[in-house]
Amino acid sequence: MKGGEIYGLLGPNGAGKTTTLKILVGLLKPDGGTARVCGYDVVRDRARALRFVGYIPENPVCFQNLTVREFLELVGALRGMGEEEVREAIDYYLSLFELEEKREELVGKLSRGMVQKVLASAALMVKPRALIMDEPMAGMDPEAQHAFKEEVRRLASQGAAVLISSHLLDMVERFCTRVGIINRGALVAEGSLEELRRRAESGEEATLEKVFLKLVGEE
Repeated sequence: MKGGEIYGLLGPNGAGKTTTLKILVGLLKPDGGTARVCGYDVVRDRARALRFVGYIPENPVCFQNLTVREFLELVGALRGMGEEEVREAIDYYLSLFELEEKREELVGKLSRGMVQKVLASAALMVKPRALIMDEPMAGMDPEAQHAFKEEVRRLASQGAAVLISSHLLDMVERFCTRVGIINRGALVAEGSLEELRRRAESGEEATLEKVFLKLVGEE
């Protein structure tokens, strides 16, 4: 995965997608091999590697007893952002995701979709060089999904590397510039949709869903 790329990670349930992402953000240690972010080993140089990462987990986890503003201020402070920079980022993302009225509400009182928007704000506001996401739009309304995708595209256009794991194959087909398919913990195919079509010996109009099912079925 390289800067400017939006990479979709696909695989059946239990294939290892979430495990892969957790290894990349230092939440799990790999049984073997090496995982690097921006050139830093996430095991040996975890602190340096994670300075460059924005992460949206599959299951939304926040400090339930902080307000939305307090949570985002905490994230900004932990990442070394200046106070004015944090204020501007909070104002921008709360407006983008239509959360202004929830600014002083406790995170624990929010719906799943709203918590997801708060986590997206936290990941994006630090201007990561590597944005790693596991089903990031779960529970988001269509307007928020659109705003989120546009913001991710903007981040990628500025050189960030984006990795997204999702079961939404239609979304991945339209949104990602390159796709990797894993099965039973191994990468079985990788490339653009056109390259995967050729690999699967599918027609030029074959959807990502058909290509995915054929390649996984062959495995």
